[in-house]
Amino acid sequence: MKGHPWLSFVILVVVCVVGSAGAVTPVVKSTCMISWDPSGDHPGITEYRITVWMVNGQRTPQKTTHVVKAPTTQVSCKEVGANKIGHWQATVQACLNDGTCSEASKPLSFKVAEK
Repeated sequence: MKGHPWLSFVILVVVCVVGSAGAVTPVVKSTCMISWDPSGDHPGITEYRITVWMVNGQRTPQKTTHVVKAPTTQVSCKEVGANKIGHWQATVQACLNDGTCSEASKPLSFKVAEK
C-alpha cells in the first residue's frame, strides 16, 4: 500500500470446515466463523473490514462490507451476511483510525451447504 508498506501483510482467512479436508472449496454450515491472523498487525490498526459476496455467475456480484473493531479477529458468517446456501467469497482489510486500509487479502472461497 502506498505510504504504509507495513499494512501490506497477508491476512489468513479461515473458516471452520465441515466434511472432507481435501476439498478444494471448504464446505461449511452457516454457523461458520471467519478469522484472520493478526500477527503482522501494526499497533495503529483500529478496525478490520470483511467483505463477502455470493458467487452466482453475475458479472458484478453484490458485495457487503462489515466492520470489526480491533483487536477482534473473527466474525461469524451469519453476522457478515454469508448465511444463505451457496458459494461465497470473503476478503479482509486492516484499517488505521485515519481510514487508510491495507489491500484486501486474497479471496477465500467457501460453500455454505446447510443452515
